[in-house]
Amino acid sequence: MCEAMERIEARGEARGEARGKREGKRETMLATAKRMLKDGILALKDVARYSGLSLAQVKELQASMA
Repeated sequence: MCEAMERIEARGEARGEARGKREGKRETMLATAKRMLKDGILALKDVARYSGLSLAQVKELQASMA
């Protein structure tokens, strides 16, 4: 019984770590896009391409910054 609980706990920890990495990556992508939008040099499609966000996400971010 203890082994099963340990396996379940280990799986939960691994999932939590993966989720944290994804959220950290998303925060980095958003911060990168914000800096690019503030500079105002690139077209929105280029901000999307370089940041890894979708064009819709970049447009939404731009609207939230206004």
